[in-house]
Amino acid sequence: MAILRSVLFVALIVVVVVPCGAQTGNPEDIFTISIAAPTAAKDVQVRYFFTGEFGGRGSSEAVPVDGNKLVIKTGVEGKSAKTFKAIAYAPGCQLVTISVDDLTAANHQGEFHCLTLPTIQLHGRIDPLRLGQRKFQVEVLYVCRWAMPFFGIQEGSTSPLQLGRVNVASDGTFTLELPDFTADPTWPNTSKEAELMFYLRDSATGGRAAHLITGSHSGNLQVATGYSEVVLEIPTPEM
Repeated sequence: MAILRSVLFVALIVVVVVPCGAQTGNPEDIFTISIAAPTAAKDVQVRYFFTGEFGGRGSSEAVPVDGNKLVIKTGVEGKSAKTFKAIAYAPGCQLVTISVDDLTAANHQGEFHCLTLPTIQLHGRIDPLRLGQRKFQVEVLYVCRWAMPFFGIQEGSTSPLQLGRVNVASDGTFTLELPDFTADPTWPNTSKEAELMFYLRDSATGGRAAHLITGSHSGNLQVATGYSEVVLEIPTPEM
């Protein structure tokens, strides 16, 4: 049976999201992250949360600017943030965390230096009968469940980090080259709170065709020191 054409989306909500707008002229309302070469600012993904008199706000939007930097607006309705925390990632690099407990007593700047992680292979397969004659890719995302404790939030979730994608062979098999997150210094604190999420993408259009699931309770795959062959399934839509 060929894969259904309808697209399945999973809602991934950033806690109390307020999209960041254009940079303001008040330096007290801007946090800047300097990106060390050869990493380009446009390749760095961030998830952040800041607090102040207005409560808490979080997002993943950052604006690349000249000087290989990312700027993040932290002011809300003329009120400045008091605390700021961020998680930053670039392909192949260790995760970087930034934490400022009192912005009024610190400069509003952070740094991202890419420390390369070793890689690990993940072999997987999908039932080729579900794919039909179309060509697909598998996209893998890093679900950062440990972000909530790091941000000091009891409930919620952040949008996942993009790790990459790979072509699916005609027999339904694929091999992903992933960062070995067990070699990351954050690993001791995140081993039980990080997962891999998979999507099937149409190679011709680039659009997501389905959310792929494993046999686990969450449907995702726990980040681990190694992986056996992973069997991914295309959920059958409920009638």
